[in-house]
Amino acid sequence: MFNPYAIILGLFIIAGFVAALWGWSIILKARKTQRWPVTEGVIEQSDLTSDANDLLPHILFSYTVGARTYQRALEFPGGTNPSPELATSYAKKYPVGAKVPVYYNPDQPDQATLEPGLARGDWMILAAGVAAMAFGVFALFFSG
Repeated sequence: MFNPYAIILGLFIIAGFVAALWGWSIILKARKTQRWPVTEGVIEQSDLTSDANDLLPHILFSYTVGARTYQRALEFPGGTNPSPELATSYAKKYPVGAKVPVYYNPDQPDQATLEPGLARGDWMILAAGVAAMAFGVFALFFSG
């Protein structure tokens, strides 16, 4: 006979494992951006609000790789806490016309960022997945 608690805890462990793998892949991708080549870019737009969220700034930058010019908006990682203070700080950090280093993917130059590497919340998915797995294993093997 199946123990429903064991099934639930098994699913908890599997979900934690999947979340940990997803979190690890996010971290690997973020760290890879630190090794991308750099070119000079220019801030084209720097607005305190964006269409997607009125508490996140809209920063548009352009850059050239080879003979081709690209335009891209600065993307904020999931989990970024939007606020008027954040929008103001980014608008000051990236004023229109400012020359900025742009890190671009050498295999796909249309992928680029102004802020390479790990963002503050990038570890959260990995940590939550590991915690879920640990809880599931502990509850499955060490309870009753």
